[in-house]
Amino acid sequence: MQGRNDKFEQELLQMAEQEKLITPDTVYDRINDTLVSLKKRRKPLHMTWKKSVILAAALIALCSITVTAAVNALQQRMEAMNEKEMEAYFVQIYENQIGADNYNRPFTEAERKRMEDLNTSYEEEALFPSGMLTMLSKPEDYKGRGVGFYGRTATFFFPEDELSDEELLQVIDFRHKRDYSLLAVNEQIEAGEKDFPEEEIAKEKEQIIEATDQEVLQSEAVWDPAQELTIPYTGDLSMQLIAAGTDCLFLTGASEIHKMEIGSSDSKLFFDDFDTRTVVTALYQDHKGDIYLGLLERTDEEEYDKITLAGEKYKRSIWILDAEGKIKKKIDLSGSNVPGEGHSHVSRIVADEQGYIYIRTGYASNALLWVLDSDGNFVKEITSETYRSHFMGGLGIGKDGKVYTMIEFPDLYNRKMGIASVNLEKGTLEDVYEAIVPEGTIMLDIIAPGADTDFVFWGYDGIFTYNLGEESAVNILPAYEAPCQWEGCLYCALPDGRIVFVSCTEYEKDEEKQTVYRIPEKTCFYYKSGLREP
Repeated sequence: MQGRNDKFEQELLQMAEQEKLITPDTVYDRINDTLVSLKKRRKPLHMTWKKSVILAAALIALCSITVTAAVNALQQRMEAMNEKEMEAYFVQIYENQIGADNYNRPFTEAERKRMEDLNTSYEEEALFPSGMLTMLSKPEDYKGRGVGFYGRTATFFFPEDELSDEELLQVIDFRHKRDYSLLAVNEQIEAGEKDFPEEEIAKEKEQIIEATDQEVLQSEAVWDPAQELTIPYTGDLSMQLIAAGTDCLFLTGASEIHKMEIGSSDSKLFFDDFDTRTVVTALYQDHKGDIYLGLLERTDEEEYDKITLAGEKYKRSIWILDAEGKIKKKIDLSGSNVPGEGHSHVSRIVADEQGYIYIRTGYASNALLWVLDSDGNFVKEITSETYRSHFMGGLGIGKDGKVYTMIEFPDLYNRKMGIASVNLEKGTLEDVYEAIVPEGTIMLDIIAPGADTDFVFWGYDGIFTYNLGEESAVNILPAYEAPCQWEGCLYCALPDGRIVFVSCTEYEKDEEKQTVYRIPEKTCFYYKSGLREP
């Protein structure tokens, strides 16, 4: 969306230059003030709706001072919408919990090119569609013909065949009307001509919750590696981390852990019996159901290896809970014989079938991992003379039961990434599969069993699958085709090989703690298949 908005902005400026128009600098300020003053809109936008509205406002400003018949026709088309229609667009945008348009398939390159040309014709030549796209009550209503739009998740549904000019114009028309409606209703509210539609938005939210519950009950998607879901979150946790359990999702927030059923829209408190303010930095559930937590615990103790966050001191530790959330063991890593720089928190943690705990805590020495026994005693460093593991690199258990770690060459100009299994007895790497992702890949995180492959990985370039012995991994979901914003989203891999993304469109800041939180009501879960073969 960012690229589209930037191009849109360039086109507006080009239009202004071609028409020899002077666009007032106050347009942007006025629209920004309108949005800021909107009732209940007290929190900063994280995605690009705001910029879209400002750009749309610039277009409307151009329309209002351009004398061409085509632009006047466009303005008349926008103004021809009745109050009910504009309010419907406004409510849909305001309640949209995803914050960006989604698509059941990407545009083809040919469609993108025609879309650009048709958008210009729409704005400058009054080339309008003869019909409108179909508004869908639920995704299942789309039967593969024409263009449909499902408002709750802002998803466009396209047919498999190439979109016609008429269908592309319907998409363009819909976007223009939506942006115009948001601006117009905002201005009416600011001018006191209209009340903020609280009742309509409340009804919409209630319908969202009911529809989501029905979809989850009907989907039977608890363990289906091919099932893909988009589910707005209806719980109340501001999430900091997510992790897959053996049959659920674990969500962590400030000093609390929630548990959520696969495919559900809500989460329930699972554990909050911490001794002090605590940050969960890593979470893993083993095949027995025990839960291993990497923690930063708030402390007033004065020791050399404390970690400072927002001016407060924390110590690193590991807690082990049983499947019911009862504390089995607390392991204090602060000042212990576990190597590692004190400022490095536990970023990755797994446990093998024998109960050995593998952790990564930072860039200390040349160790890739540190291994503890089930009582928290230091056992061994895992080292390599050839490779290193990034602090945030993946760590997981393969289908063969071995522990695998992400590896890379330490040379700044040769950072090709791969994976390797761990030989605990020798304290070294065993099976090495180097340079299996394209050169230039920034990171390999999530090392987990795939649905129809040995492994599934998350990387900054997308989702990869890999079979041991293959020359290279296969990118099954490029980052640019992701259902949500890639940078900054939370993610984990389910036992059935699906990848779960959690994306938030709005954040709020705790000024006192200097911390940014995800707003639960603007958070959405995306389940994506990890199958190599659809």
